[in-house]
Amino acid sequence: MIDLERGDPIFIHGVLPRSGTNFLWDLLLLHPDCAHAIEPVHEDQFLEHSDHLVEFARSVRAAWDPRWGEFADELPARLVASIGDGLVSFLWADRGRRLVAKSPSVRRLDRFFAFFPSARLLVLVRDGRSVTRSAMETFGWGFERAARAWAQGADEIRRFRETYGDAHPERWRLVRYEALVEDLDVELPEVLRFLELDLDRYDMGAARTLPVRGSSWFLGEGRSTVHWEPVEKDPDFRPTERWRSWTPERLERFEWLAGDRLRYLGYGPTTPAPAGRAIAYQRLLDVRWAARSGVERARRRLGVSSRPLRHRLGLTR
Repeated sequence: MIDLERGDPIFIHGVLPRSGTNFLWDLLLLHPDCAHAIEPVHEDQFLEHSDHLVEFARSVRAAWDPRWGEFADELPARLVASIGDGLVSFLWADRGRRLVAKSPSVRRLDRFFAFFPSARLLVLVRDGRSVTRSAMETFGWGFERAARAWAQGADEIRRFRETYGDAHPERWRLVRYEALVEDLDVELPEVLRFLELDLDRYDMGAARTLPVRGSSWFLGEGRSTVHWEPVEKDPDFRPTERWRSWTPERLERFEWLAGDRLRYLGYGPTTPAPAGRAIAYQRLLDVRWAARSGVERARRRLGVSSRPLRHRLGLTR
């Protein structure tokens, strides 16, 4: 495996885009012993697209001589870990400092320790209601799509935690975005200790005044799209509160779709679960979503655009 003189590589995986991976990444890069990946690769996306690598390893294993016997179980794991070493070598631009890589996805997180057995993993979570609202404003996602995507990400984290996480408690840590924002002086030093980064060499003053990049909070200030230019925080910057303006109906829908995941990840209070006729209504919304999703999948298979006709005809301004 790769021998890093300055410590193990560090990977950040966010539950979904808009969960604060840029913020945590920028905080860690303030440490003089840390460095970002090779330019311009700021999001590696390795695990999310690792299906072909896993299939390659399986195919190679199937072609090996079965008489190898005692090595049959050891070699496949070494092969996958060596592939991971190659991926780290690709990213690792500054060999004198620790690599800090990030991905705004937890898809295939269960493969992390197979590919990167010597790395440190930070799994970043954020309140699903905040992520949903930010994804709607940033990407134009519908509420239903964003809420369901966050719930799927939370499920991936739960499966990882229950299946693999307890076996490697020294190699991974769950980090809440809200803790970094609201209690930086307590949460960040704990993260740095976990990563075995020298706190005496870290500039907490710079961390407290770190500009914001990519926040949808600033969309209302003369901009129509999110950008990644640094923006100074002002006293009104409260990225954890914006979902509180949702209607009771929207809160109830999110509770139906993902309330149990919120509680699993330690968020609350949540809206009371639908009861009585409200359950039937939520199930009706589920059926409507499934039907619409089926139509969209069929359109994609047929190569039919889902853009409204007036847009396709150029009848909009």
